Amino acid sequence: MKQEQKAQGLKSRFRDQQILEYLRGRGETGVEELCAVFSISPATARRVVSRLVDTGSAERVWGGIRIPEGAGRDGNAEMLPSGLRDSLHPQEKEKIAQAAAALVGDGEVIIIDGGTTTVRMAPFLANRPVRILTNSILIAHRIDQYRTGVGGAEVFLTGGFLYPRSGLLVGPQAVENLRFYNARRAFLSAGGLDENGITNTNQLVVESELAMMASAQESIVLADHTKWLKKDMVRLCGWEGISRLITDRPPEKNYAPTTVAQ
Repeated sequence: MKQEQKAQGLKSRFRDQQILEYLRGRGETGVEELCAVFSISPATARRVVSRLVDTGSAERVWGGIRIPEGAGRDGNAEMLPSGLRDSLHPQEKEKIAQAAAALVGDGEVIIIDGGTTTVRMAPFLANRPVRILTNSILIAHRIDQYRTGVGGAEVFLTGGFLYPRSGLLVGPQAVENLRFYNARRAFLSAGGLDENGITNTNQLVVESELAMMASAQESIVLADHTKWLKKDMVRLCGWEGISRLITDRPPEKNYAPTTVAQ
């Protein structure tokens, strides 16, 4: 009985953290919205809301909760708008994306995580006979834009909740759908790299990435040099969890097999 209670307590705390991350991205949410996004009952949603309010993480408003006035949104937890992130270090990202696409063989099934570096793989894959599973509507749209004929890449979207200002599909539905696929490689984005491994912006993003890694034979991280010695809020995995890193500058220490894009 004690083990079951402990497991239930851990599950509740994990869900509370997920919902808090979601709230930080939205600024404000309600019980009905939480039920739809996280596939929980109204009673469960109300209990989570009460806990977040009791701990001071949120405050009640008409129809739901919001981040307390004056607290702002946690800059480390919140993802910058995709348009702003896309404008940073474009040449480095282009080289990394091209090197990543060169690893893909014709006929392969691959997974591409949403990100401003991974999205640049689109023109290099759009007209090749590959199957691409992605959680990014931006990547799906970009591939369709670059398609020049009837053939080319087949694109499958994970489904899920569209995370604000990111173009990313996340949440329980996205994670569950990823489990049905088998892929040769997963190409992942990163928020930060340090001596302990890879981090990213929030729990919802990391959950999808972990599901991608579980569905792929190889997990490859794409990250430019600005991600080094930066820690984002949630740990994705240690260096032993990935097959290869593709970057524009070699790290000071060889933490994992690395391809330096030229």
